[in-house]
Amino acid sequence: MIHVIGLGLSSEQRCPRIMELIREADLVASGKRLLDDLEIAENRRLLLTGMDAFAAAIRARAESASVCVLADGDPLLYGLGASLLRYFAPGELTFHPNVSAMQTACARFGLPWHNCRTLSLHGREDLTPLFAALTHDNLMALYTDQKHSPDAIARLLLERGVTGWRMNVAEALGGPEEKLSTLALTEAAQCTWHALSIVVLERTGNPALPLRLGLDEDALTHNDGLMTKQPVRAFALSLLRLPPDAFMWDLGAGSGAVSLEAARLLGKGRVVAVERQAERVRHIRENVERTGAWLVEVVHGSLEEFLGNGNFGDYGKNRNYRTYGSYGTYEKAAEAQDGHAACPKHTSYRPHMSHSSYSSHSSHSSAPTHIFIGGGASAPVLAQCAALLSSGGRMVIAAVLLSTLETARTVFQELGWPLKVHQLMHHAGSPLAGDLRLTPSNPVFLLETQKPSSDT
Repeated sequence: MIHVIGLGLSSEQRCPRIMELIREADLVASGKRLLDDLEIAENRRLLLTGMDAFAAAIRARAESASVCVLADGDPLLYGLGASLLRYFAPGELTFHPNVSAMQTACARFGLPWHNCRTLSLHGREDLTPLFAALTHDNLMALYTDQKHSPDAIARLLLERGVTGWRMNVAEALGGPEEKLSTLALTEAAQCTWHALSIVVLERTGNPALPLRLGLDEDALTHNDGLMTKQPVRAFALSLLRLPPDAFMWDLGAGSGAVSLEAARLLGKGRVVAVERQAERVRHIRENVERTGAWLVEVVHGSLEEFLGNGNFGDYGKNRNYRTYGSYGTYEKAAEAQDGHAACPKHTSYRPHMSHSSYSSHSSHSSAPTHIFIGGGASAPVLAQCAALLSSGGRMVIAAVLLSTLETARTVFQELGWPLKVHQLMHHAGSPLAGDLRLTPSNPVFLLETQKPSSDT
């Protein structure tokens, strides 16, 4: 029998029955801190050094002996229990949950947690879930690690431009050095924190403009009406068929209207908005802040620079551009990557689940699942987008010129991709001589295609 036991955050949370299980176990397996805390004898302990060997040793001993695996809090909340389920069937393990660090932190701050989004940043490079939660949720608890300490998290949010949130930090929960702090992000970024800390981010104000589909043009900052109109946005987003975890590029983003509405649909995904003109980039940033669409990462640069002129992996190494997103405002991607070195003094609560499946958190770190091109759809841009789009990914191109339509038809015909062509022209009512007339808009072509699953 294998018992997976959550010890809670202090000895007061350990009931007699659980302690008896541990005392009677032939083998007690865990990390060094918990084994030392319970003074487990050397001949009864198994130290966690790597999950493969750890699970194999547990399985071998469990055939003839009783085994207890110890974890902090709730083993199934970003804990060791979840990692063990990669090696054992649920019926092979008996779980004994306890109060988690997230629950305890929320209790200390008096925050109901039934709607709290809980995330682990342990070992995570891609912080998409964090920015998605900032966009859609009002409360989130963060299990931190050595790199993502409370001050590092605060700096990251400030560089993104995040407003309307405050940071609660619970240090050394359940111990004699326990300390609770509620700070503005600017204050939290300047502090030094205990090695064991959990962060609870709390929304303090709603965005000025609620994030929704059909955003009013007058509510967004833009240049003389140079933005994708509501009906075109609605049709384009329906053609993209965005799932909640999509990774979308909005190329030639203009005011960012398509990016913002896409963000409303992406509960777990992210959007990269690329725009060449500096004034429009400023408008996108203002619109992101106005709507709280923090999962939108803004990149200032031409499409050719962003796509890498055929060398996607080198983009950012040799070409200047400016990004307003995952790493704030930097002239080169290399500076962005170097701007967040890990802080060695912080280890924080360290859940055992690895997030190596997530890619590096930068605008050009992984293949997009969806691409919308609102402007600049030249043949080289289309060809490079086709090469970089993930297998099975969808692309939608907006065009007002017949030459752009013909360019797209030629490119995708040569690629052997299916291309559907739609023309959209809506009429809006306008007053005339005490009556109403319908005023037509300029016709827009929307071209949709999908990369064959066999293509790489």
